[in-house]
Amino acid sequence: MDANRAHQPVIRTSRRAAQATDGPKGSGSSISVISAADGAAWADVLADVLEHDFHHLAGYHRLAEFQGDGAASLFAYRDREYLIAVPLLIRPVDDRDPSGLQDATSVYGYAGPIASHAQLPRSVIEGFQTSLRGELISRRVVAVFSRLHPLIEQRHIVAGLGETAVCGPTVSIDLTLPLDEQWAGYSKGTRRLIRRASEAGVVCMHDRDLEHLQEFGAMYRETMQRVGAASSYFYDDAYFERMAAELGSVINLFVALIDDRPAAAGLFTLCDGIVQAHLGGSCAEYASLSPVRLIDDTARRWAAESGARVLHLGGGVGGQEDGLFQYKAGFSARRHDFAVWRWVVDRVTYDELCERRGPAKGPPAACGSGQFFPAYRRPSETSSQS
Repeated sequence: MDANRAHQPVIRTSRRAAQATDGPKGSGSSISVISAADGAAWADVLADVLEHDFHHLAGYHRLAEFQGDGAASLFAYRDREYLIAVPLLIRPVDDRDPSGLQDATSVYGYAGPIASHAQLPRSVIEGFQTSLRGELISRRVVAVFSRLHPLIEQRHIVAGLGETAVCGPTVSIDLTLPLDEQWAGYSKGTRRLIRRASEAGVVCMHDRDLEHLQEFGAMYRETMQRVGAASSYFYDDAYFERMAAELGSVINLFVALIDDRPAAAGLFTLCDGIVQAHLGGSCAEYASLSPVRLIDDTARRWAAESGARVLHLGGGVGGQEDGLFQYKAGFSARRHDFAVWRWVVDRVTYDELCERRGPAKGPPAACGSGQFFPAYRRPSETSSQS
């Protein structure tokens, strides 16, 4: 795995990134559109924002491109000392017509707009919105969907562009607290199960060289099958190898061992002081020993010792307060709102596409999934297109 983690992707200059487009007349502002291939220009933008997460990295967007999720672009608007940027994946509405109508979505996880200042003048926000609308219209983008980041203030930046909807709570641990206070914030049941796993001989290791990455992949897919996850959650080994190559030291693998056999494993990311519990998997035969809780506790202590300020565990499926959420809630009482952003850029074309799709089939999608926004991507009685 060392070769993969040391891999540096080839950087290619984007013509659109090199040429800034004038913003609103008389504002002295500009907007640049940077491709994920231009990692250096993308990184320069991230260096100027107040905070960001790994979901905003060019490498994570190249990973999405590798999966066929769309062409990644970072829309970066500058006005004097102010900067607002938003990464999006642009994809054809009809795969048979790749140069035709488009729509935009976000990477898996929590992305959304990022900015250079916590407080932005209204004129800067309006300039960003006007410039972004112009860029999207020029690309024939009909609609935009993005998951927003629960730890970053974002909704004020897109207010007035479509709508934002809170889908449910997420859970985080404040790593600036002393370690014993973090532990005290666990529920009694969570602390008991972690102690029981340790007493049963479960050992958790930080696999810095990703030696167990393939075993993690197998456990992850087994877990997704066990819980009946959608097909989009089933990542093959090539995906995880590519993730390691693109994200390098941002990715950290923790493995729980029982008699030197992997019983569970979890991928955690560390970026700009934020640790995310990204993906996890376990073997069903060891479920009674709760090795996953020991992994989360070990990662929490590592994150605090690494100087991170927060460990974000996330929420339930689609923002629901389901069993997954209840598991995470056992680690902390701290909550955040998980919201999504939906924006119809071209209403006339959007309505035409929805009418062409036909009547909706099946129940509405969960709030956070984005599966059925834009609505014309929802399964219909007359089409099986997804």
